[in-house]
Amino acid sequence: KLRLIGGPLRGSRKARLSVSREVSRPVPSTPSMAGAFSVADGPGGPIELRKRKLVDTEDPESTVCSTADVSQTLTGKWPNMPLEQDTFGMTICCLVRDFYYLSRGGRGTQWNRYVRIMTTMFLLLLCVILQIFLLLQVKHFVCAKAVHDIRVAYDAFQHIMYGGHTKELITDPVLERRGIGGMSGPYWNASRFNELAPEEQADACRIPLSQPIFFFGVLYIWTLTCVSEVRKCNDLLRSLVFQAPTIENMADSLEPAEDDEDGYCKDTEEAHLVGLTKGLKAIIVFAVIVPRLVVVTVLLWIGCRWLLATATFSDLILNAVALEFVLCVKDLLYMAVMPRRNMISLENLFVRIDNPERESFAVFASVIGWAGLSAAWVLFYMGVPGHNGWQMVLREFQWDVHAVCEAWINKRYAV
Repeated sequence: KLRLIGGPLRGSRKARLSVSREVSRPVPSTPSMAGAFSVADGPGGPIELRKRKLVDTEDPESTVCSTADVSQTLTGKWPNMPLEQDTFGMTICCLVRDFYYLSRGGRGTQWNRYVRIMTTMFLLLLCVILQIFLLLQVKHFVCAKAVHDIRVAYDAFQHIMYGGHTKELITDPVLERRGIGGMSGPYWNASRFNELAPEEQADACRIPLSQPIFFFGVLYIWTLTCVSEVRKCNDLLRSLVFQAPTIENMADSLEPAEDDEDGYCKDTEEAHLVGLTKGLKAIIVFAVIVPRLVVVTVLLWIGCRWLLATATFSDLILNAVALEFVLCVKDLLYMAVMPRRNMISLENLFVRIDNPERESFAVFASVIGWAGLSAAWVLFYMGVPGHNGWQMVLREFQWDVHAVCEAWINKRYAV
């Protein structure tokens, strides 16, 4: 039997149309029918054809789809955004939940709420101080020594390869000379490479810029690591500051995931953040987002500087991996000292997204935007032949190492 079932819109007169017809062969679907009907084998062999995208009926056994169900199936429900399970995420969770409970009053001990706010803010301060301290120490004891050594190596290379016809860029703290005219000038002589001592040859040929493509790849991965942190800050800023509604009282900031008699959100149960006060938004921006952005920006610069000054190719990879430990301080503190109850409270707090990203060219093209922005930073920092770039490790780098080191590299890095 071929059955066609239909119904009008909700709220209008109820009606049904049923047409049955015996068929001896399957009903072929046409392009015009494909989006409106579904075909399925029924019991005993009949074919049942049901119209889709119809509305609710009062019959609970009805197989007719509702407009709401179809709409939800087509568009999907935008998921609520969880907070990151680290020190920064815990700080946001603590501020939101505890000020919510303090505003509601009547349940729990207020002193406990103040204690959790103070301890969490102390942990945030400790995290930021540790990250800034590590940045300063890496710059002073690690990066500065590497920059000093690579400048000495490149200065010796320039002095020999140009036969002493060099100009002085600076003399303090390290003498830096550059060959006059570059590789296209009258003083460049590639045969002088053999006059360098074996150690000087090795120091010159292991300069990262001697292998620009390899160095670009390493620096690009490091840049993407930092860009991922920037994107997390951007997501927090958009969802918590710009998209979250501004409310007058933190008592209205949370809604329980499950119905409660008075709409009260328990500390360890799932809750949805639906709004923030202006004061709390300001605290999140200046206590969480801004310090995180400052740390990752400075770390990006120090990391690029250290990687460009790395003396060996193997250390180049290891240093890129080691730099990430500064970013991991927030995760280490969270896992090491945070009480389990606070972790559960954070795991069950979600940010409601009322303005999801619509399907658009800009949304899909943002992949190219972030990837292109990272590549542009790498190129502008390391420079290209004929342009020094923003890096100040090797000022006025003349891109004259790669050509003469090719034979040296092929001999010593052959398997």
